[in-house]
Amino acid sequence: MMVKMLVQTLIAMAVFQMFPYDAGVMERHAVLPDAASRVSPGLSETLELSQKTLPPAPDAARQPVKVQKTSMGVVTSAVSALVIDRVTGSVLFEKNSGVSRSIGSMTKLMTAYVFLQSDPDLQAPAEIQPSDVRLGGVQHLRAGDQVTVRDLLYASLVGSDNSATAALARLSGLSPGDFVARMNEVAADIGMRNTTFVDPAGLSPDNRSVATDLVRLLDQTMKDEVIRAATELPVASVTSVSGKTYRIENTNDLLHSFLNQPPFQMTGGKTGFLPEAGYCFGAVIAEHGAHEITVVVLGSDSEHGRFQDAKALAAWAYKAYDWPDEI
Repeated sequence: MMVKMLVQTLIAMAVFQMFPYDAGVMERHAVLPDAASRVSPGLSETLELSQKTLPPAPDAARQPVKVQKTSMGVVTSAVSALVIDRVTGSVLFEKNSGVSRSIGSMTKLMTAYVFLQSDPDLQAPAEIQPSDVRLGGVQHLRAGDQVTVRDLLYASLVGSDNSATAALARLSGLSPGDFVARMNEVAADIGMRNTTFVDPAGLSPDNRSVATDLVRLLDQTMKDEVIRAATELPVASVTSVSGKTYRIENTNDLLHSFLNQPPFQMTGGKTGFLPEAGYCFGAVIAEHGAHEITVVVLGSDSEHGRFQDAKALAAWAYKAYDWPDEI
């Protein structure tokens, strides 16, 4: 009996020697091949390897650096919010940026962009026709009073005038359906993959997008000098052929804030509102003529709240981050 137990013990020890019980033991039992059996690179291979470098990340040297590392941002009433560095696309703040929402009159940026793609004569005479009149919002220009195409554009982008926007779509020469189709084509072309337009003025709650797409829309449309110049105006003054002067105030209240005073400058933006959308806003802001950021807030709780949300996010971003030329 004792002999049988001794034999079993010796067998078990041999098995443990052959198959160690953990990775640490296996590593300790592993051996490297003899030096003579290893392949050494020749001189040319060694030089080639030493001269290779990893490809740099796009604009890596230009990305803003977070200096307040423990600061996570600010509390906003907005359902969705996004702040990015415009040059590198670096996300500085994000809140539900992929949630699809109605966007209201932020739609008008795409309408103006599509309209301007046909290279219209901005000095040509134009007017709002009865068929253009849309309920909702403020109609700044009287129907039938002759102004210029540029004046209609200002009424649309500065005053968020629905009737003037409908007139622009009509003056494009496209049918209503074709104009909306073109809006969606352009959206796809510039990477707005989660956006749908169904009307030019933004009166339908089915005009939907996400904050990430609206950053793309702002970036693309603010490259157009006409759109950027219009959205930078605190007030537009329009005089019709009849001699009547219309004063059109910008719906963007932040044009009167510190974000549009040195060292800051607001280089364009657009508001939006529908009961289904809440209060929306997007803008491009620069510091010292550079360090451009894009801020988008969707679904804020009030007209004042959307501007407070955007202002707080912009102020936080410029405080929490430094740009390479500042470091």
